[in-house]
Amino acid sequence: MVKNHPFQNGNKRIAMTALFYFLYKNKKWLRVDNQELYNFAKWVAESNAKLKEETIAAIRKFLGTYMEVLKL
Repeated sequence: MVKNHPFQNGNKRIAMTALFYFLYKNKKWLRVDNQELYNFAKWVAESNAKLKEETIAAIRKFLGTYMEVLKL
């Protein structure tokens, strides 16, 4: 969603909202600073499309680093 720019504006915000909704529904959450999350989303958006596998690996690492079980 961040890379394809399906919307005229707000692609990173909508992608993050979708991610957090998906995580919440699966009883997970990201414990990460807002600025770090923004920087990562921006990096993904600006990453070279030819480096798709490397970008996916970085996303997996980011999620693995910050994801935790949601405590309700």
